[in-house]
Amino acid sequence: MAKSFNQTITDFTTISHDGSADNIALGKSLVNICIKKVLSSSNFTFNKDSKTYASVAEQQYYNPPYNADKMEYVNVYYGGVWYSLKEVRDGKSWRILNNVAVYSDVPQYWYISNRTHKFGIFPIPASDDTVIKAGFTKKTRDLSVADYTTGTVTNTADSTAIVGTLTVWNKKMIGRSIKITSADTIVGDYWFEITAVTDATHLTVREEIPAAVAGASYTIAELIPLPDGYDDIPLWYALSVYFQTREKDLSAMWRGEYLVGIDDLKSNDSRSAVGILKKQGIVSGLDPNVNPWAIEITE
Repeated sequence: MAKSFNQTITDFTTISHDGSADNIALGKSLVNICIKKVLSSSNFTFNKDSKTYASVAEQQYYNPPYNADKMEYVNVYYGGVWYSLKEVRDGKSWRILNNVAVYSDVPQYWYISNRTHKFGIFPIPASDDTVIKAGFTKKTRDLSVADYTTGTVTNTADSTAIVGTLTVWNKKMIGRSIKITSADTIVGDYWFEITAVTDATHLTVREEIPAAVAGASYTIAELIPLPDGYDDIPLWYALSVYFQTREKDLSAMWRGEYLVGIDDLKSNDSRSAVGILKKQGIVSGLDPNVNPWAIEITE
């Protein structure tokens, strides 16, 4: 079962035997430091996500997902086929490529602007509603928000919609997760990621909730962004630092748990897609007089 940020901080204060405000602040800081250290230590697959767009005729640029740290790929689905676009790495090549406007529902290249942070595709989509799928690495941000439990929730089986009573939800809750109190273990034992908040009493989760619940209590929380079974790694790191100047043996023990946990996480992270597609760039010095469909691509 996934672990919330606030539960991790509770465990930190319990094990350190110090519930003071200063120690709670220290625990939060150390846990966030560790999360960033872990996620930046490897190209983990679990920290990836994707967003689907519908093309707009003659619109070249689109906003990246709100939680994207680094764009990884752009694919386009047209005529029953997925097309994997090649990335243009530099602005000069992109400008040369776009010297003449070309429109097609089968784009071949994509580029992310360092100035606007929007991603563009070439040729420019010719029609509405062509499916564009953008893959990305998620942002690593500091966790700090208290759990939210006001009101009750109701949902229907096999739906992603949740309705609240006496709730005051807001769009800042997007990206957090909700756990509904239920005797049904499929519902009550799992967190569901919030993908949209329509208003104070309506939100949507990523996965369908398998059973109906009415008037149930719930918790909305920030989760430790690591896979189940590895979500105590930040706790172990925080404890190893805490005990460093207090009890060296305890510090060494928690540091050992932390290091073993990272090694296990790296060895168990699946990379089924690695090696299938290679990122490619357009050669610089493109001639705008050359047919853009005949551009040479280099590895």
